[in-house]
Amino acid sequence: MPRLTILQAGFYDSIQDKGRKKHRHLGVPCSGAMDQKAADLANSILNNTLDAAVLELVLSGGTYLFSTPTCIAITGAKAKVTVNDIAVEQNKLLDIKSGEVLKIGVATTGNFMYVAIGGGFQTEEVLGSKSFYTGITLMGNLQKGHDIDYAPYTDRQFTKANWKPVGQESALRCYAGAEFNLLDRKQQEKLLNTSFTISKNWNRMAFQLEEKIYNSLEQLKSSPVLPGTVQLTANGQLIVLMRDAPTTGGYPRVLQLDETSISSVAQKRVGSQVDFIVL
Repeated sequence: MPRLTILQAGFYDSIQDKGRKKHRHLGVPCSGAMDQKAADLANSILNNTLDAAVLELVLSGGTYLFSTPTCIAITGAKAKVTVNDIAVEQNKLLDIKSGEVLKIGVATTGNFMYVAIGGGFQTEEVLGSKSFYTGITLMGNLQKGHDIDYAPYTDRQFTKANWKPVGQESALRCYAGAEFNLLDRKQQEKLLNTSFTISKNWNRMAFQLEEKIYNSLEQLKSSPVLPGTVQLTANGQLIVLMRDAPTTGGYPRVLQLDETSISSVAQKRVGSQVDFIVL
Protein backbone atom coordinates (compact mmCIF):
# COMPACT_ATOMS: atom_id res chain seq x y z
CA MET A 1 0.00 0.00 0.00
CA PRO A 2 1.37 3.47 -0.87
CA ARG A 3 2.19 5.56 2.17
CA LEU A 4 2.87 9.10 3.31
CA THR A 5 5.70 9.27 5.86
CA ILE A 6 5.79 12.08 8.41
CA LEU A 7 9.37 13.36 8.28
CA GLN A 8 8.49 16.30 10.52
CA ALA A 9 5.07 16.74 12.06
CA GLY A 10 3.28 20.06 12.18
CA PHE A 11 1.89 21.61 15.35
CA TYR A 12 -1.09 19.23 15.42
CA ASP A 13 -1.58 16.92 12.43
CA SER A 14 -4.56 14.56 12.30
CA ILE A 15 -6.73 12.63 9.87
CA GLN A 16 -10.30 13.92 9.60
CA ASP A 17 -13.37 13.34 7.45
CA LYS A 18 -17.09 14.16 7.85
CA GLY A 19 -17.04 12.79 11.39
CA ARG A 20 -19.20 10.46 13.50
CA LYS A 21 -22.82 11.56 13.48
CA LYS A 22 -24.66 8.33 14.34
CA HIS A 23 -23.20 7.59 17.77
CA ARG A 24 -24.06 10.69 19.80
CA HIS A 25 -26.49 8.63 21.91
CA LEU A 26 -23.39 6.80 23.18
CA GLY A 27 -21.65 10.06 24.10
CA VAL A 28 -19.34 9.95 21.07
CA PRO A 29 -18.37 13.42 19.72
CA CYS A 30 -18.84 14.17 16.03
CA SER A 31 -15.21 15.17 15.29
CA GLY A 32 -14.38 15.68 11.60
CA ALA A 33 -12.65 18.49 9.72
CA MET A 34 -12.91 21.81 11.55
CA ASP A 35 -13.39 23.68 8.27
CA GLN A 36 -15.63 21.28 6.37
CA LYS A 37 -15.92 23.70 3.46
CA ALA A 38 -12.16 23.75 2.89
CA ALA A 39 -11.94 19.95 3.24
CA ASP A 40 -14.77 19.57 0.72
CA LEU A 41 -12.96 21.88 -1.70
CA ALA A 42 -9.77 19.80 -1.46
CA ASN A 43 -11.67 16.58 -2.15
CA SER A 44 -13.64 18.19 -4.97
CA ILE A 45 -10.46 19.26 -6.78
CA LEU A 46 -9.43 15.57 -6.84
CA ASN A 47 -12.89 14.23 -7.69
CA ASN A 48 -12.87 12.35 -4.40
CA THR A 49 -16.09 11.68 -2.56
CA LEU A 50 -16.66 14.44 -0.01
CA ASP A 51 -16.32 11.98 2.87
CA ALA A 52 -12.78 10.97 1.83
CA ALA A 53 -10.31 11.32 4.71
CA VAL A 54 -7.95 14.32 4.58
CA LEU A 55 -4.90 15.44 6.54
CA GLU A 56 -5.74 18.40 8.80
CA LEU A 57 -2.92 20.73 9.91
CA VAL A 58 -3.29 23.30 12.69
CA LEU A 59 -1.42 26.64 12.46
CA SER A 60 1.71 25.09 10.92
CA GLY A 61 2.45 22.15 8.69
CA GLY A 62 5.37 19.76 8.51
CA THR A 63 7.39 17.70 6.03
CA TYR A 64 5.91 14.67 4.28
CA LEU A 65 7.40 12.00 1.97
CA PHE A 66 5.32 10.19 -0.69
CA SER A 67 6.26 6.61 -1.53
CA THR A 68 4.50 6.44 -4.90
CA PRO A 69 2.97 8.78 -7.52
CA THR A 70 -0.32 10.41 -6.59
CA CYS A 71 -2.24 13.68 -6.79
CA ILE A 72 -2.95 16.06 -3.91
CA ALA A 73 -4.71 19.36 -3.23
CA ILE A 74 -4.05 21.77 -0.35
CA THR A 75 -6.74 24.14 0.90
CA GLY A 76 -7.72 26.16 3.96
CA ALA A 77 -5.42 28.61 5.70
CA LYS A 78 -2.65 30.12 3.57
CA ALA A 79 0.97 29.05 4.04
CA LYS A 80 4.18 28.60 2.09
CA VAL A 81 4.00 25.23 0.33
CA THR A 82 6.80 23.50 -1.58
CA VAL A 83 7.29 20.17 -3.33
CA ASN A 84 10.97 19.22 -3.50
CA ASP A 85 11.71 22.81 -2.45
CA ILE A 86 9.81 24.28 -5.42
CA ALA A 87 6.94 26.59 -4.48
CA VAL A 88 3.48 25.34 -5.44
CA GLU A 89 0.00 26.82 -5.22
CA GLN A 90 -2.88 25.96 -2.95
CA ASN A 91 -6.42 25.28 -4.19
CA LYS A 92 -5.29 23.39 -7.30
CA LEU A 93 -4.39 19.85 -8.32
CA LEU A 94 -0.74 18.92 -7.75
CA ASP A 95 0.91 15.89 -9.35
CA ILE A 96 3.30 14.07 -7.01
CA LYS A 97 6.06 11.66 -8.07
CA SER A 98 7.64 8.83 -6.08
CA GLY A 99 9.98 10.09 -3.38
CA GLU A 100 8.89 13.72 -3.57
CA VAL A 101 8.75 15.73 -0.36
CA LEU A 102 5.97 18.14 0.56
CA LYS A 103 6.71 20.97 3.00
CA ILE A 104 4.01 23.20 4.48
CA GLY A 105 4.99 26.21 6.56
CA VAL A 106 3.30 28.38 9.16
CA ALA A 107 -0.21 29.60 8.38
CA THR A 108 -0.28 33.30 7.56
CA THR A 109 -4.08 33.52 7.49
CA GLY A 110 -6.58 31.20 9.14
CA ASN A 111 -5.89 28.27 11.46
CA PHE A 112 -6.57 25.01 9.61
CA MET A 113 -5.03 23.61 6.42
CA TYR A 114 -6.07 20.48 4.53
CA VAL A 115 -4.17 18.03 2.35
CA ALA A 116 -6.43 15.77 0.28
CA ILE A 117 -5.01 12.90 -1.75
CA GLY A 118 -6.43 11.00 -4.72
CA GLY A 119 -8.76 8.33 -3.34
CA GLY A 120 -8.37 9.57 0.24
CA PHE A 121 -6.15 8.48 3.12
CA GLN A 122 -6.71 4.83 4.07
CA THR A 123 -6.52 4.85 7.86
CA GLU A 124 -8.59 2.70 10.19
CA GLU A 125 -12.32 3.41 10.32
CA VAL A 126 -13.83 3.43 13.82
CA LEU A 127 -17.58 3.85 14.35
CA GLY A 128 -18.09 4.85 10.75
CA SER A 129 -15.34 7.47 10.51
CA LYS A 130 -11.59 7.79 10.09
CA SER A 131 -11.50 11.02 12.13
CA PHE A 132 -8.90 11.01 14.90
CA TYR A 133 -10.16 11.47 18.45
CA THR A 134 -8.17 10.44 21.52
CA GLY A 135 -9.88 7.54 23.25
CA ILE A 136 -11.76 6.45 20.14
CA THR A 137 -8.94 6.04 17.62
CA LEU A 138 -5.51 4.65 18.44
CA MET A 139 -3.92 8.05 17.81
CA GLY A 140 -5.06 11.57 18.57
CA ASN A 141 -2.51 13.20 16.28
CA LEU A 142 0.37 12.25 14.01
CA GLN A 143 4.01 12.33 15.04
CA LYS A 144 7.38 12.16 13.28
CA GLY A 145 7.94 8.72 11.78
CA HIS A 146 4.27 7.80 11.39
CA ASP A 147 3.13 6.37 8.06
CA ILE A 148 -0.32 6.98 6.55
CA ASP A 149 -1.58 4.68 3.81
CA TYR A 150 -3.22 6.18 0.76
CA ALA A 151 -5.00 4.75 -2.29
CA PRO A 152 -2.88 3.51 -5.21
CA TYR A 153 -2.63 5.91 -8.14
CA THR A 154 -5.24 5.54 -10.87
CA ASP A 155 -5.96 7.60 -13.96
CA ARG A 156 -8.59 10.03 -12.74
CA GLN A 157 -10.77 12.47 -14.60
CA PHE A 158 -10.37 16.02 -13.34
CA THR A 159 -12.53 19.02 -14.10
CA LYS A 160 -10.99 22.19 -15.52
CA ALA A 161 -12.82 24.49 -13.12
CA ASN A 162 -11.01 27.46 -11.60
CA TRP A 163 -11.11 26.54 -7.94
CA LYS A 164 -11.30 29.39 -5.47
CA PRO A 165 -10.61 29.34 -1.73
CA VAL A 166 -13.65 29.33 0.52
CA GLY A 167 -14.54 32.80 1.82
CA GLN A 168 -14.68 33.29 5.60
CA GLU A 169 -17.39 35.72 6.65
CA SER A 170 -17.35 37.71 9.89
CA ALA A 171 -21.16 37.52 10.07
CA LEU A 172 -22.16 34.16 11.51
CA ARG A 173 -25.57 32.84 10.55
CA CYS A 174 -27.39 31.13 13.38
CA TYR A 175 -30.70 30.19 14.91
CA ALA A 176 -32.08 31.05 18.33
CA GLY A 177 -30.93 28.43 20.83
CA ALA A 178 -33.15 26.50 23.22
CA GLU A 179 -32.57 29.05 26.03
CA PHE A 180 -32.38 32.22 23.89
CA ASN A 181 -35.80 33.42 25.09
CA LEU A 182 -34.67 33.21 28.72
CA LEU A 183 -32.45 36.23 28.05
CA ASP A 184 -34.08 39.59 28.67
CA ARG A 185 -34.45 42.06 25.80
CA LYS A 186 -31.26 43.99 26.59
CA GLN A 187 -29.24 40.78 26.75
CA GLN A 188 -30.67 39.60 23.45
CA GLU A 189 -29.88 42.93 21.82
CA LYS A 190 -26.32 42.87 23.13
CA LEU A 191 -25.86 39.33 21.85
CA LEU A 192 -27.02 40.29 18.37
CA ASN A 193 -25.49 43.79 18.17
CA THR A 194 -21.98 43.19 19.54
CA SER A 195 -18.89 42.38 17.51
CA PHE A 196 -17.28 39.62 19.58
CA THR A 197 -13.53 39.00 19.67
CA ILE A 198 -11.98 35.55 19.28
CA SER A 199 -10.14 34.70 22.51
CA LYS A 200 -6.75 33.00 22.73
CA ASN A 201 -8.59 30.11 24.38
CA TRP A 202 -9.58 27.83 21.50
CA ASN A 203 -9.09 24.28 20.33
CA ARG A 204 -10.96 21.60 18.39
CA MET A 205 -13.54 21.41 21.18
CA ALA A 206 -14.55 25.08 21.47
CA PHE A 207 -13.73 28.72 20.73
CA GLN A 208 -14.23 31.26 23.53
CA LEU A 209 -15.21 34.90 22.90
CA GLU A 210 -13.82 37.78 24.95
CA GLU A 211 -16.81 40.12 25.45
CA LYS A 212 -19.23 38.99 28.12
CA ILE A 213 -22.99 39.02 28.52
CA TYR A 214 -23.70 39.12 32.23
CA ASN A 215 -26.77 37.15 33.22
CA SER A 216 -28.54 35.34 36.03
CA LEU A 217 -29.69 32.33 34.04
CA GLU A 218 -29.95 29.06 35.91
CA GLN A 219 -27.52 26.37 34.87
CA LEU A 220 -29.14 23.41 33.14
CA LYS A 221 -29.26 19.77 33.87
CA SER A 222 -27.04 18.13 31.29
CA SER A 223 -28.73 18.82 27.93
CA PRO A 224 -27.91 17.96 24.30
CA VAL A 225 -25.40 20.16 22.46
CA LEU A 226 -23.97 20.05 18.95
CA PRO A 227 -21.05 21.49 17.02
CA GLY A 228 -22.06 25.12 16.54
CA THR A 229 -23.98 25.42 19.81
CA VAL A 230 -23.20 28.76 21.50
CA GLN A 231 -23.27 28.41 25.28
CA LEU A 232 -23.47 31.21 27.86
CA THR A 233 -21.80 30.59 31.22
CA ALA A 234 -22.85 32.05 34.58
CA ASN A 235 -19.98 34.57 34.43
CA GLY A 236 -21.06 35.81 30.98
CA GLN A 237 -18.58 33.87 28.84
CA LEU A 238 -19.75 32.84 25.37
CA ILE A 239 -18.43 29.47 24.19
CA VAL A 240 -18.83 28.30 20.59
CA LEU A 241 -18.70 24.51 20.52
CA MET A 242 -16.72 22.99 17.64
CA ARG A 243 -16.22 19.57 16.02
CA ASP A 244 -14.83 17.75 19.10
CA ALA A 245 -17.53 19.16 21.39
CA PRO A 246 -19.14 16.84 23.95
CA THR A 247 -22.65 15.58 23.30
CA THR A 248 -24.19 17.18 26.41
CA GLY A 249 -23.55 20.28 28.53
CA GLY A 250 -24.99 22.27 31.41
CA TYR A 251 -24.69 25.86 30.15
CA PRO A 252 -27.68 27.64 28.56
CA ARG A 253 -27.73 27.28 24.75
CA VAL A 254 -28.40 30.75 23.39
CA LEU A 255 -27.57 30.24 19.68
CA GLN A 256 -26.92 27.49 17.14
CA LEU A 257 -24.63 28.23 14.18
CA ASP A 258 -25.39 26.85 10.74
CA GLU A 259 -22.88 24.51 9.11
CA THR A 260 -21.15 27.15 6.98
CA SER A 261 -20.61 29.42 9.98
CA ILE A 262 -18.96 26.64 11.99
CA SER A 263 -16.34 26.40 9.25
CA SER A 264 -15.97 30.19 9.24
CA VAL A 265 -15.34 30.33 13.00
CA ALA A 266 -12.70 27.61 12.69
CA GLN A 267 -10.54 29.89 10.54
CA LYS A 268 -10.86 33.00 12.73
CA ARG A 269 -7.57 34.01 14.29
CA VAL A 270 -7.14 35.30 17.82
CA GLY A 271 -8.26 38.94 17.99
CA SER A 272 -10.50 38.82 14.92
CA GLN A 273 -14.18 39.67 15.31
CA VAL A 274 -17.46 37.95 14.57
CA ASP A 275 -21.10 39.02 14.60
CA PHE A 276 -24.18 36.84 15.05
CA ILE A 277 -27.13 37.08 12.65
CA VAL A 278 -30.25 35.13 13.61
CA LEU A 279 -32.04 33.63 10.61
